[in-house]
This record gives sequence, structure tokens and C-alpha cells, in this order.
Amino acid sequence: MAYWFTQYEVHDWVIDQMRGDAGTLQAIYQTGGAAILVDHLNALAAVSFEDARVYQLQDASGAVLAGNIDLPIGRPLPAMIPADQIAAAGSIIHEVNGYWMQETPIGPYRLIQGSGDHIVREVLEALGTALVLGYLTVIVLGLVAGIRVGRITEKRIAAILNALTRLSDGQLAVRLPVPAGGGDDLSRVSVKVNDMLDEIAQLAESQRQIANDIAHDMRTPLQRLHQRLERLRATPGVAADEIDACLGQTRDIISTFNALLRIAQLEGGDRQARFGLVDLAPILSTVIDAFRPVAEDRGIDLRLSDPPQALMVRGDQGLLTQMFSNVVENAIKHCPSGTTVAVDGLSDDRTIVVRIADNGPGISATDRERVFQRFFRTERSRHTPGNGLGLALVKAIAQIHHGTVSVQGNNPGAVFRVEFAACK
Repeated sequence: MAYWFTQYEVHDWVIDQMRGDAGTLQAIYQTGGAAILVDHLNALAAVSFEDARVYQLQDASGAVLAGNIDLPIGRPLPAMIPADQIAAAGSIIHEVNGYWMQETPIGPYRLIQGSGDHIVREVLEALGTALVLGYLTVIVLGLVAGIRVGRITEKRIAAILNALTRLSDGQLAVRLPVPAGGGDDLSRVSVKVNDMLDEIAQLAESQRQIANDIAHDMRTPLQRLHQRLERLRATPGVAADEIDACLGQTRDIISTFNALLRIAQLEGGDRQARFGLVDLAPILSTVIDAFRPVAEDRGIDLRLSDPPQALMVRGDQGLLTQMFSNVVENAIKHCPSGTTVAVDGLSDDRTIVVRIADNGPGISATDRERVFQRFFRTERSRHTPGNGLGLALVKAIAQIHHGTVSVQGNNPGAVFRVEFAACK
């Protein structure tokens, strides 16, 4: 049983090693081309001691391009080839009875690798010696180590229990002790518990910040509404413009709460069941056509680069339209006259990227992650209309579509980048 188990493990290790070598050669081919690949493969074959490892690189027609196997090996490639059936360039060591084989495609080429099975016997010899010599040593050292580890573990468990007791008393800043370089089970559990406590602390801070931002952003419209209603109560005749102003303030409040509700609904993922294939190209065209008059009124040049092909993603057309509308509207709102806002879509086999770039005042590096937080507004945008929820809604829509949204500098200006997985 030990023999077969050892043979299986060694075979699995050898196959993994050949897969790793194949991955390295694939990277070499991608960066250096076929000539560099042939040179590296010949170098590997040259340093293979008595052909304990064999290699062969074939082109699409089956011709041998490199390696230490002279005759081409046909298809299908067997898992094991006897040593006397390998036409190796050099002499094969007598311990090798056969080769474990592995095949990997590299571009248009076929990479064949083989590793001698003599390593199993060498490992078994070393294993037998180690078992005989180590048996008594293990018994003695096991007793000593068991006592030592037991005492250390007892001390660590006591420290963890003490920390958990303090946490249960409400001291959220307490963290479980983790020894430097600790990789044992207690250390891993402590790390995970500390990560959870960090997340709880962040959530608590986020909730506190949201409450403060709501109080800050809602206080002004509520105060204005209160003052106008006070004037209306003391006025004999009700003025229509005053009523309109009150209604406007009320609509601002309702709009804020509606945006919050919509973000919460998106984060719940309720609309994913209705997702289908959507082409982003006509959506971007529609958004640009809708906002071009507004941009022209503000003296902003709003452009759309025609995508090279369809930009197919899986999602909801209405939500995607709203997402890109929010980003374009945000750029128009915060850019001065004379600014250019350019929208373009790019795609490859795996990803689709939509970029909304401007050469306006830009966003500072410290604020680029925070702009997607709810109610966050930069100091420059505090005096413009809005509730600080537009980009938070953009992030929520991107996440429900398994995409990402980020903002970068444009020297000058800012670039909003939205990335999705491509669909065909």
C-alpha cells in the first residue's frame, strides 16, 4: 500500500512539475516568440542528465523543431512510454524503465515532455531508510514536543479567551493575539476573527458617517422648507411661487430617499433574474444624444468614438443606461466651459471597457475612491446641485452586473473606467 501511495504522489508531483515547466515555456513563447522558445527548450534538453527528462517540440505538421528526442512522437500521446521506445539523443540511465509523458499546446506548436520513473525507486529507498532511523527518534521527540506544544497552546487559548471576554464587554478595538509568522490553526482562526472584527469596525464607521452625511445634506433643505412654511402661515394670501419653492425642496428630499432605496434594491440583486444580452454601443449612443444639447449649452464638447464592434454584456438595459447617464451627467455638471468629454468603448475576447474621459479640473487622488461612497461630495462640488448619490448608484449597478468602476487621473481631468466580462 505504501509503495502504490508513494508512486501515486510522486507521479502527481512529476506531472505538476512538467505542467509548471510548460507554463514557463508558454510565457517565454508569448514574450520572445518561437526562436527563443526553441533555444530555451534545447537548453533544457542539454542539461538533462543522461536524459532523465526528455523534451520534443513539434510544429503543426509534426516535424521536430527542438528537444532531445530524435524521432517524432505520434498521437495520441500515451501516459507512459517504455524507455527502449524513446529515440533519445543521448544515453538513457539504466535506472529508467519508462517515461511519464505530458503534452501541452504552445501556440501552433506541440510540446511533449517526459520524466523518468526512476525517481520512485529512489524515493522508496530514502523513505525506508528514514522510517528505520526515524522511528525511535519520533517517539522520543514526540513526547517532548507534545508536552511543550500543549503548554504553549494552553497559554494561547487563555489569551484568546481573555480577548474574547473583552470583546463581549464592548471593546471593539481589541484583537486576538497572532504570533509573528504563525501558520498554525489557532493563528489562522485568530487572523480570520480579526479580519471579521476589522470589517465590523468599518461597517460601524460607515454607518456613523452615513448618518452624519444624511444629517448634513438633509438639514439645509429641511430648514429652508420650514422657513418658507413659516412665512406662508403668517401670510394672508398664499403665493404660488412660495408653494412651488416648498414643493421643490420636498422633491429634493424625496429624490434623495428614492436614490437610497434604489441603491439598496440593487445591492439586493433582485433584478438579476431578468438579465439578458445587451449591446452597450446603442446605449452609449442614446446617452450621448440625450446629453449633447445640455453639454452644448454649457460650452462642453461631448464626443462618442464609434466602437469597433458590438459591446455585448449580460445585464439590464435600463440599469446600464442609467449608469452611463449618471457618469456623463456628472462630467458635464462638474466641468467648465471649453472642456471636452470623450466616451469610447473597447472590447476583446474577455473584457469590455467603457471610458468617459474629460480634461476638466479632475478629482484628487485622495478622493478617487471616496467619490463612490454614498453622500460623499468633494469640496468643489458642495455648491452644485445634487445629493452625492449618483456615483454610488453607478457603483451599485456595476457590481450587480459583476463589473467594476474606477476613476483615474487624465492630466488634466479624470477618466471613469467601467469594465465588464464580455459575452458572445
